[in-house]
Amino acid sequence: MEKMLTGRQVLEQQWYLTKFCFKKAPGFMAYHLFESVKLQISIFMEFTWTVNYVLNVVEQGGDFRKVLWCMGLLMVGIALSTVTFAIYKQYMLPRMKPVLYQALRMEIYGKARELDLACYDDKDFYEQFILATGETDQCIDRYLEYMDVVAGRFVGAISSLVFCLLINPAAFLMMFLILPAEICLVIKENRKTVEARMERLTHEQKREYGNRVFYLADYAGELRLYPEMKQKCRADYEASNEQIQEINRKYGKRLFMLGALRDALLSWTVLEGIVWTVLLYQMLVLQTLSGAGLITSRSCIRRLRQNMESIIGGCRMAAENAEYIYRIRALLQRGSVMDCSGQEKVPAGSGSLQVEHVAFSYLPGKPVLRDVNLRVHTGQKIALVGYNGSGKTTLVKLLLRLYDPSAGSIRYHGRDIKDYQVNDYRRSVGSVFQDFKIYAATLKENVLMDVEEGSREENYLVEKALYNAHFTLEDRRLAYQIQTPLTTEFEKEGVNLSGGEAQKVAIARTLYRKQGLIIMDEPSSALDPLAEYRLNQELNQIAKDKTVIFISHRLSTTRDADCIYMMEEGQIVEAGTHEELLQREGKYAAMWKIQAGLYA
Repeated sequence: MEKMLTGRQVLEQQWYLTKFCFKKAPGFMAYHLFESVKLQISIFMEFTWTVNYVLNVVEQGGDFRKVLWCMGLLMVGIALSTVTFAIYKQYMLPRMKPVLYQALRMEIYGKARELDLACYDDKDFYEQFILATGETDQCIDRYLEYMDVVAGRFVGAISSLVFCLLINPAAFLMMFLILPAEICLVIKENRKTVEARMERLTHEQKREYGNRVFYLADYAGELRLYPEMKQKCRADYEASNEQIQEINRKYGKRLFMLGALRDALLSWTVLEGIVWTVLLYQMLVLQTLSGAGLITSRSCIRRLRQNMESIIGGCRMAAENAEYIYRIRALLQRGSVMDCSGQEKVPAGSGSLQVEHVAFSYLPGKPVLRDVNLRVHTGQKIALVGYNGSGKTTLVKLLLRLYDPSAGSIRYHGRDIKDYQVNDYRRSVGSVFQDFKIYAATLKENVLMDVEEGSREENYLVEKALYNAHFTLEDRRLAYQIQTPLTTEFEKEGVNLSGGEAQKVAIARTLYRKQGLIIMDEPSSALDPLAEYRLNQELNQIAKDKTVIFISHRLSTTRDADCIYMMEEGQIVEAGTHEELLQREGKYAAMWKIQAGLYA
């Protein structure tokens, strides 16, 4: 289990969220604090000050009109308070809480967009990221409740203390004999509650993963085809539940003992007996306390105890919330592993590409690429081939600068790609991955991958890119043409594309842009052989003035490449044209012979 935050760290996290919320919604936060304080002042005025005033008037035989005036003012105050609270509850809160939710989420999403892809290979980071995204709304909710408690209950406690000191100093002293023991026990109990919550956290994340497996459509088909996996997932889910229950049992015993001790020593029955005994002794024996003083003193002691319990509970909530805020801040403060100091702009047009002595590993001591060298001249069509796990996709990710090499360098237009501004370099390279995604957006937006301008030229270019990718807009399902929503997740009239259709959309994304370098990782893997052949011919025409690097397991697509690089175990073992490599009768030729029957 991770070490708990210190008291100072807890305060630092609350201060951070306070500054954040007041920056994003200053008016709402001021109104929130106003309502918190106003509520406690209203309770004090209604149940303590007014009761004391009316009873004093009665005991002293005062004029009834004073009581009427008092009650009238009280009713006016309650009416105004009801109006302001209605504005807060029905208007401000529903509108502004989502603003804070979104503001914190956008901070996280903005950071996630900047982070290196390597961060997602880090288990600790990924768990932290999942936690941060999953707890943003709850962090805001807990913070608002905590501020409500701290601001409001603190004012309520102070008002009870001060009023009790004025009317009955003896009762004021009695409070300080009662409260310390209870505060110590409640703090101990709250700390154990937070420790239990943090220890359950990892197991709750695993349980949530189990939930997703069973309710997401992505897994539905395979779980029915492979019931054994369904049983394993269910067993893992039940194991996570058992771990959570075990932690609950472990801490439940301690929490029960603390709660029982607190209830036994400081139960309302015992306290009521002590309080009433002391107050009645003052009134009947010492005759230093009036009936009004008796009732008011009892009210002050009761209100003080309730407010203090709420404040202690708020501190527990703050300590728990601080654990989440701390992790969110750690995510937001995480720096880039890659060298992002480059500020040069990428020259326009196609350029040469050199990979010089590049090595790379995802994990220390486990190299994926070793001393890779290749040179791609302007306008060349280069193929990377090899069996699964040979390092082809990893090399492509380095070329796209999703990772930086562990050793060696990559040069484009004659300069190290680290010299270029990261986003500018990535925008200059067109890419299609084999694990591309289709988003719940329109067909046009899935091609643009950007905000629409809505111009005719933009529409024409999108349609042209789809046409060149052999995506058929005349399909009867595409009722709204390029404005047709894809996926049925949010739109009843949405269209779920087949694997081949989706791949054509992914290819159209690259064709839409005018990059000089295009990198494709299995661009035609979901297409039938005829569609693949037609697409390859079309790509050769469209990209005739561009530099193209593509990965393919189907060697039929590599015949026309200017140069083919055969990779094995993270190294380039052969290079040459299709004919040259066949004549060498090496590894490429062997791979070709295995597949030759498919292309005869």
